[in-house]
Amino acid sequence: MKCKFGSNRRMILSVFWAVLGAVLVGCNMVGLLDDYWCGMGAGLLGVGVVQTIRNIRYLRSAEYREKVDTTNADERNKFLANKAWAWAGYLYVMAAAIATIVFQIIGKQELATAAGFSVCVIMVFHWLSYLYLQKKY
Repeated sequence: MKCKFGSNRRMILSVFWAVLGAVLVGCNMVGLLDDYWCGMGAGLLGVGVVQTIRNIRYLRSAEYREKVDTTNADERNKFLANKAWAWAGYLYVMAAAIATIVFQIIGKQELATAAGFSVCVIMVFHWLSYLYLQKKY
C-alpha cells in the first residue's frame, strides 16, 4: 500500500510539472510571458513527460519495479549518492569562491557579491546540517 501511495504521489507530481510546463509555453506563445518562461516551461514539460513515462512503467512492470526498488535500497548506491552530493557541494563552493575573486578583479561588483553570498549561504547550511547530524548520530 505504501509503495502504491508513493507512486501515485509521484505520478501526480509528474503530471503537474508537465501541465505547468505546457501552461508556461502556451502563455509565451500568446505573448503573456517572455522567452525565459518559455524555456522554463519547456524544461518542466520535458521532465514531467519523462517522469510520467517512468512512473507508468514502474506501475505496470513488476520486473522493472523490482529492479528499481532493489537499486534504491542498495547501500552502495546510497553511499555513492551521498558522496556525489558532498563532492557537488564542495565543488560548488570552490567554483563560487573563484568566481567571486574573478568577478571582483574584472569589476563586476554585483556578481562578485552574489557569488560570495552564495558561498556564505552554503557554508551556513553546512554548519547547521553538521550540528543537526551531530546531535542525531
